[in-house]
Amino acid sequence: MISINGLTFYYPKCDTPVLDDINLTIEEGSLYGLLGPNGAGKSTLIALLTGLYTDNSNAIFIKGKPLTSQLSKIKQCAGYIPQDYAFYPNLTGTENLDFFSGIQGLSSPLKKQRIEYCLDFCQLQAVANQHASKYSGGLKRRLNIAIGLLTDPEIIYFDEPTVGIDPQSRSFILEKILDLNQQGKTIIYTSHYMEEIEKICDKVAILDHGKILVHGSLNELKNTHNLQLIIECTHTPNTEALKKLNTHYTLQASPSRLVFDNMQTIDDCADTLKLLSSLDIPVTQVTYGKMSLETLFMQLTSKSLRD
Repeated sequence: MISINGLTFYYPKCDTPVLDDINLTIEEGSLYGLLGPNGAGKSTLIALLTGLYTDNSNAIFIKGKPLTSQLSKIKQCAGYIPQDYAFYPNLTGTENLDFFSGIQGLSSPLKKQRIEYCLDFCQLQAVANQHASKYSGGLKRRLNIAIGLLTDPEIIYFDEPTVGIDPQSRSFILEKILDLNQQGKTIIYTSHYMEEIEKICDKVAILDHGKILVHGSLNELKNTHNLQLIIECTHTPNTEALKKLNTHYTLQASPSRLVFDNMQTIDDCADTLKLLSSLDIPVTQVTYGKMSLETLFMQLTSKSLRD
């Protein structure tokens, strides 16, 4: 569906690439997550994929053809839901949908059908005749989505659609994204909330400084990057003990808690427990298994996603 081959992109008068040798394949019908800190290049990549920025290198292919050779067609078959509100607050929900469907070239009776469908899908019927300025944050996010769905797109780009809304609204939006994916839509999803990526995405790419660090299914990434061992103890080991523990494995220490991030086998976990015992560190609880997406992200980028 989407193939990116060696994409490098510079902003005008800038010597450092915003995106550096991006290679990625997004299969039809997938729900693909893009993770990265602010400034990683996520929004720039989406701007190129949607045709908002021009890919002069012809590195992006949609359905086997260069994106640049089919821009008008792609803008009809792709929907973009931005992080910022993209509607007119002094118009009602229905008026906004009517305006944007006209811009996108929809004509009656399809135009009326799509407006009704989008209002229903996003559950905006009850507020359809109210000015968008009166909407809550969650309803404004829904209106953004409704506008992005007007053309019944095959590919939908969601750029952090749950920022700044309450848990109920976030849950509603995630459920609707899953509904769209189950209808066969190909979805590219960026978020600052890793738990969302883990909940809804089947594959993920982690970006930092314009480069893709890793990509693949969540299970592949977690299995590739070893086990995590979490030790709860009665007190924090002294400095000398921490040095010994940190000799073989990556260690994060906090009061009464030790986290080892690069265990390769269960035997490594057992050896660590023996070492703790030899250092007279009382252990109250042991947890081990695949590392979380957040731990993997921090290990690869040395920073929190919310930094």
